[in-house]
Amino acid sequence: MKSFKLFALALACAALLTACGDDEKVIPAEQLPEVVQTYIEKNYADKNIVYVKKDAELFETTYEVAFDDGMKVEFDEDGQVIDIDIND
Repeated sequence: MKSFKLFALALACAALLTACGDDEKVIPAEQLPEVVQTYIEKNYADKNIVYVKKDAELFETTYEVAFDDGMKVEFDEDGQVIDIDIND
């Protein structure tokens, strides 16, 4: 009986982690956090946004902003730049 309870608990935890796992989707730029929108307006006003991806993971959310020149900037949920990928 104890083994069954442990198995059921492990199964429930696995299901919870799967359900709360990686959730990546394309969102409109207007749904970016205000601090990210301000950063983009200040630093990349001359660039056009192609898409914005929101990656909501279990304990953190990140945003990837892709511009029409191939450049991508990734932000954390607080609006801090995590990575800049310049496509030469």
